[in-house]
Amino acid sequence: MSSYNEEQIRDSAQPIIDELEDLLKWRWEDNKDMLLSEFAIGKSEAILPVLDQHFTHQWDKNSSKYAPPNLKNELKGLIKLSKDQQVFTTPPQNNKPTLVALWWPWGHGSTVSLRLTMISEPYEYIEPNFSKNPIVRLFQKAKRSVA
Repeated sequence: MSSYNEEQIRDSAQPIIDELEDLLKWRWEDNKDMLLSEFAIGKSEAILPVLDQHFTHQWDKNSSKYAPPNLKNELKGLIKLSKDQQVFTTPPQNNKPTLVALWWPWGHGSTVSLRLTMISEPYEYIEPNFSKNPIVRLFQKAKRSVA
């Protein structure tokens, strides 16, 4: 997926790495070309606000289906989220690639994996328009499926 190396991802993610340095240790995952940190779920309360501060968009199991098509294309299976998994993104700025954080709680509930990577394809975020009217929702769903 990622065509970026460890140095490039670390450079792009340095503000996040610095802010979380007392909580997380990072290692490089060669097989995924991502930075990885694994930690106890109890640290989540300190880590999630940092991610919220550094990333503009957050995707979960329900909202990921509304992610921009080119973001879905770049992330492939990583955007197909299970319960409690999240993807954090920020559109590229100043010709920098998009930084992505993947939040993956483990099935047993006591450990979380946080991966950092980058994608090259820019995306444009469009706020989903959710309507309470079931007829309007049906047409919106049909329109999205054709898009």
